[in-house]
Formats: sequence, structure tokens, C-alpha cells
Amino acid sequence: KSKEINTDLVGLVDAWGEGFVNELDYRKEAKATKEFSKAMEERQLGSVFAPEVVEELSSMHVLTTKWVDGERLSDSDADDVPRLCGV
Repeated sequence: KSKEINTDLVGLVDAWGEGFVNELDYRKEAKATKEFSKAMEERQLGSVFAPEVVEELSSMHVLTTKWVDGERLSDSDADDVPRLCGV
């Protein structure tokens, strides 16, 4: 233990570990995906969305979404790209 470190290393590692484990639970990722799309719709940016989650084919270890045909913002010359990138 170093006296020069002014950090709760155990707490830091615990917080990192909790975040890491949560990232491995695709049910939480599915929920975040739905929340993102809802938030974009509420901001009247319905053209920005995440792929729809296929619940019956998803689990804690597998996230299945529908395919989305579209254009990457980085490749687009549409007038609203600067506004969308600010989201």
C-alpha cells in the first residue's frame, strides 16, 4: 500500500468490475438500446435509432437485433448531419 496514492483502489476496482460484468449482460444492453431509440424519438430525431431487439432470440449472453439498411453519418452529405452528430 502506497501512502502517496490518494485513491480508493478497492472501490475503483469494484466499480470497474461491476461495470464490466454489467456490460456482459446483453439483457441490459437490449434495454439501453430501446431507451436510446425512445430518447431519439422524443428529441424528434426518429431517423436516428438503434436496431430493433429481437427479444425471443436474445438472452443474457446473446443480443439479436434486426438488420438495418442505412447510411453512416460519416459518409452522409445530408444537411442535418452536423445536428445529428451533436446528439
